[in-house]
Amino acid sequence: MNHRNFRNGFLVVVLLIAGCGPQSSQFSSKLDMVSEQAAQEPSAAAFSVAQTPNRLPNGDETDGEAPEGDRSSETVKSNRRIVYNTHLSLVVKEYATFESKLPDLVDQHGGFISNSETNRRYNNQQSGVWVARIPVANYLDFLQGVTGLGFAESRTEDADDVTAEFVDVEARIRNNKKLEERIITMLDERTGKLSEVLEIERELSRVREEIERMEGRLRVLSDRSALATITIKCREEKEYVPPASPTFGSRIQKSWAGSIDAMKQTGENIAIAAIAILPWLLVFAVPILVSIAVGRRILRKRSK
Repeated sequence: MNHRNFRNGFLVVVLLIAGCGPQSSQFSSKLDMVSEQAAQEPSAAAFSVAQTPNRLPNGDETDGEAPEGDRSSETVKSNRRIVYNTHLSLVVKEYATFESKLPDLVDQHGGFISNSETNRRYNNQQSGVWVARIPVANYLDFLQGVTGLGFAESRTEDADDVTAEFVDVEARIRNNKKLEERIITMLDERTGKLSEVLEIERELSRVREEIERMEGRLRVLSDRSALATITIKCREEKEYVPPASPTFGSRIQKSWAGSIDAMKQTGENIAIAAIAILPWLLVFAVPILVSIAVGRRILRKRSK
């Protein structure tokens, strides 16, 4: 598909710059020859598979030879680009200890901390969020080391295979660079009208912008697939007890405690409601009492 797009784009350029004049048939013949040569080139996908070096988890590269017959699964995996994202929730007894040990652990595994946030205001129970970028080759070892700093309440891992997109972007970059070279050659050789030269330069600018955009995407994919992203949420709890499977006795105890808490909460709500109503009673009680007293005096005078 990339090869067809390349040929179609090239033919568009030919139609744009082909003009009337004594040089037009010679120029068209030259373009036909270039198109014929392009048709004989291998497809972008095949070229990518044959020429792209095998990338290993430790960052090394193999000789990049094309697969021969029955290759082992390790060779297939070495060409893959996997984006790892992990979310880890930890409970520690001393947050300060975790805060001092984590950067050293990250350095030992060749990574870096891209973001961190610490909360020290809640009842002296500190918490924080750390985002670490670790080379994929050290990913599992780092996870094992960081879980040893506390109790892992939860752990979520996500692996996204971006190999197909990576190979496709590489092939598109190669094809667009070839197109760029041929447009430059035609621009150097073209001596036609100024409008035709300007049209070629606009097409050249468009191709270069497309190359820059795809190279940026390739850098993003390379970075995300070379370094795993581990988000660590850590909180301090000095007397933390890991949750256990509920038993009959624990369920009774939980129900009893829940009922006591509900009664306590209800009593507190009633007391708060009474306190909230009291000022209003005082405001309305005084006029009512005065009215009653005045009414009684009037009745006494009439009775006499």
